[in-house]
Amino acid sequence: MRLYNYMLFENCVARIFEMAGYSVQQNVMTNSKSTENDFIAVKNANKYCIEVKYSFISDRAVDKITQIALDNEMIPVIVVAESVKKGIRDYFYNKYPGLIIIDITNLLFAVQSYDDLRNELIACLNYSTENIQPVKGFIEIDSLQHNSNIKALAETIKLCKKGKAMSRKYEIICRKILENLFSEDLTLWKEQIKSNKELYRFDLLCRIKDGNKKTFWSIIEKYFNSKYVVFEFKNYSEPVTQKEIYTTERYLYAKALRSVGIVVSQSGYDENATWAAKGCLRENGKLLVLLTTEDLIEMSNIKENQEDPAEFLLEKLDNILMELEK
Repeated sequence: MRLYNYMLFENCVARIFEMAGYSVQQNVMTNSKSTENDFIAVKNANKYCIEVKYSFISDRAVDKITQIALDNEMIPVIVVAESVKKGIRDYFYNKYPGLIIIDITNLLFAVQSYDDLRNELIACLNYSTENIQPVKGFIEIDSLQHNSNIKALAETIKLCKKGKAMSRKYEIICRKILENLFSEDLTLWKEQIKSNKELYRFDLLCRIKDGNKKTFWSIIEKYFNSKYVVFEFKNYSEPVTQKEIYTTERYLYAKALRSVGIVVSQSGYDENATWAAKGCLRENGKLLVLLTTEDLIEMSNIKENQEDPAEFLLEKLDNILMELEK
């Protein structure tokens, strides 16, 4: 899973450089003893040799990238998915003159006016960035407008037609909206996941970020013992029935730390589906939160108003638990 997040992070960093006007080539072989670096970026006749690290910066990594840069007449750049303290920066700047360090604070500054890119960046991190202050660094993206990606996605899902033909499009839009809403809270974001024996396929699987203190996600982790959340998207022309609820329940497995599922339906749920979800919780301790397209739109409005959409889910959870009977 860490390797998967690293790959997402590397691709996101490459996109940020492209948005900043650089020409980017990934996984380029150099003349340094057949060494491969993560990517090369070119702008204004300057060529940058870039190494991306998902963990903390190290002498070994900096040694590698500076040697490649020296052998190939490039400028060494190391990008780190962590905050690099001033003392550590000074140490490497003194030891490796000409080195450029870009950390998560600099990346957050670069993407702050681009909601989709910012969400993509945050979603591939294992930790929350809520308390991290963006800091201007080497990389900058010229911002012409503050993007309202939230509204655009909400309008797009309203136009998505019900039915099997548009089911994949509905899944993609739902995923983008959820990433927009909860990139601070969830990581991984793996789509179309199959079980080992390929008996089941989840539309989307996410992991709750370490240290998340928001009430809804804390309850999910502590009281339902669930680190992972399964998402299912139903673009049916008719309401979801109990059959689909029981199918989704089979995806939930306490020993795999996934006891919670969130279903999103374009056409709502019939009465039996609602009772089935209650039964799954009462009898097996598996929580299924039933949402609609309208709920996603409502949470998007909450996010647009600079409020926390997780509070909407918490209210849903309150109602589920208060209405549950023996």
